[in-house]
Amino acid sequence: MTYTVRAFYKQDQQPSPAIVSSPDDIGALIDAVLNEPPTNSVIAMYIAERPKTEHDMPDHELRVAINQEAKVGGLRYSGPADGAAGVWYAASRDSERDEVFYYYMGHDEGWPQDSEISLDELRSAVSTFLASGERPSGIEWTEWPADVG
Repeated sequence: MTYTVRAFYKQDQQPSPAIVSSPDDIGALIDAVLNEPPTNSVIAMYIAERPKTEHDMPDHELRVAINQEAKVGGLRYSGPADGAAGVWYAASRDSERDEVFYYYMGHDEGWPQDSEISLDELRSAVSTFLASGERPSGIEWTEWPADVG
């Protein structure tokens, strides 16, 4: 099955998200965010074909954070995965920044210190998300800490 991602990263996108349906679209979206002001450094992604909650909301979310200056990013997934629902992030190396934060539609979000991955890893994970419709595999997922964000 081919999946479609609805992606939001700018305040004026509601109700018209960016639509991602191919690996080329992923590259174009990430490149677009790299050229945005830092206040638009997080993309919220939803698979259009996935189930909705009883409140007609997506049952999942993949947040893709991009640090334009350092050329690194982060991934946070919330929803069902491996038989349980929860919130996880892609754990990797510790950041060189004192505080790791990004901006989603102008609002800052704190992220775990060890949440930075390369843009290549980020692109690969988003491609997997698009192809599978599920939390990307090939990532070391760690439970999101309660004291962050």
